[in-house]
Amino acid sequence: MPLLNHHVEVRLMQSHGTTPEVTAQAIKSTTRHGFLVALGWVAQRLNLVDVLNRHLRINQKTYTHTPVDKVVEALVAILGNCRYMKDLNFDPDPLVADPAVAQAWGQERFAHFSTVCATFSKLTEENVQQLSDALAEIQAPLLQQEVAAVAGPDRSGMVIVDIDLTGQKVRGETRQYTGTDFGYIQGQLARGYQIAAAFLTGKQQRFAIDGLLKSGKANSRSGACLLELIPRVEARIGRPLRRVEWVEACLAQQKVRVRQLHQALQTVSGKGSARRKQKLQSELQETVQVIRELNHRLRQYRQDNQTNPAPLRIVLRADSAFGTPEVIQRLLELGYEFTIKSYSGSNPAYKRLFDAVPAEGWVEVEKNRFASEAVAVPGPTLLAPYPVRLVAMRRWDTDGREVRSVILTTLQTEALTMTEVVKLYHGRQTIEAGFQEWKGTFHFGAPRLRKYEANAAFTQLVLFAFNLVRWAWRYLSTSSSKLAEAKSRLLVRVAARCRATIRCIGDTLRLVFSRGTPLAGAEITLNRAVSYQCTFSTPRMSSCSRET
Repeated sequence: MPLLNHHVEVRLMQSHGTTPEVTAQAIKSTTRHGFLVALGWVAQRLNLVDVLNRHLRINQKTYTHTPVDKVVEALVAILGNCRYMKDLNFDPDPLVADPAVAQAWGQERFAHFSTVCATFSKLTEENVQQLSDALAEIQAPLLQQEVAAVAGPDRSGMVIVDIDLTGQKVRGETRQYTGTDFGYIQGQLARGYQIAAAFLTGKQQRFAIDGLLKSGKANSRSGACLLELIPRVEARIGRPLRRVEWVEACLAQQKVRVRQLHQALQTVSGKGSARRKQKLQSELQETVQVIRELNHRLRQYRQDNQTNPAPLRIVLRADSAFGTPEVIQRLLELGYEFTIKSYSGSNPAYKRLFDAVPAEGWVEVEKNRFASEAVAVPGPTLLAPYPVRLVAMRRWDTDGREVRSVILTTLQTEALTMTEVVKLYHGRQTIEAGFQEWKGTFHFGAPRLRKYEANAAFTQLVLFAFNLVRWAWRYLSTSSSKLAEAKSRLLVRVAARCRATIRCIGDTLRLVFSRGTPLAGAEITLNRAVSYQCTFSTPRMSSCSRET
């Protein structure tokens, strides 16, 4: 699809009341949403519309606009600082009244917001997966470039992936939002959704890998959310080698336990033997089931390793909600390294263990934060022994209250010191910053629509928008330091709302922001004929934990 259609552009300029400057070399038009036009050009370079047309099969008739057109329009609304869908029409500078933006995104004009909402109300669970697959196809080469830069030529560098949950509290008539439930959301018990998301820590900034929309009570089953995200993460960035030898050791240990239980059943006798026999039989059945599941997973792991010629070293970071023994067992089997908060340390039994460590056993790793590996806290119960480290941490709040926690990690002392382990774990604030950006920059603190599938699709669009703002600078260039160093908040809230002049000279597109705007005189350039290779000079959006 061409980036700009000559005939459509001439009509566009006439609709603005301007005289088109058409020569053999140059075409000129205007827009009130400068950066959105630039993002549209990038989206067309990424073949966004073509890929969506190949994947999406929405059961809705087409009149003036196709269902894909309206999905694209919803993405533009996210990038254009629209808090509500109705802002497409009723904002002071409505997007539907700016044909230059629609043309940049492959359409002549945008549809009314009500028809966009109607399309999303038709979405099914299958459509959500189709949208996710389409956006994954578009982003795969760019994510792979980021992973290659972090992993290095020999693929031995740590690829850090953060996984966490964030809540969306619904407003008004909460029961009208399908798929919601009560859970701990935004610091209180409320009805809403939870979003389980995975972020990649790149060379210079963070990127969203994937996300899942869950009900509000998903927090109590967050370990399951992590395991549900793992295949989606691997499909997008790659996977590590499975720990086949360790799984075989787990299998051997469980078989030994089966023999022990059989022997115990044969020798049980005396008073209360019926109850003991019933307990042993129950444990035997559970152990046999564990062996069946291990055998099934072991066959899959061997096949995974045979089809993984370039394994990655992936380090997962997550908080204590994910640090269950079941999750730890599965992550070890899958070959991941991790730094996870095992538990909060608030148990009174652990307090005694913390207090037994002498003062010199605690090392100040950060301001008012101390760590020690001398605390003999019990590790997670696994099917076979595995060398994991337990790092105890303690700090004091401003009110003098002591806060204790324990970090569980596979990274051994020869790889990282205790201080480096603590700092690596606290680096997971990058995902908190990502959530802050979703909610502050893209107005994603509350669901936009009433249907679960519509909000699940909207989640996928927000993830893509989060990355697109960053990747745009791989294709665009600017002489403005203010734009080159801009955070996503400025690009979405300001640059996407500034008037600009669009000039097409041959294969070069130039966008110049108008006088009287915050970016007056700044230019953005895109050369349509150049085959771009992803470089890693993307301007840093933000690394702070509060980008709102």
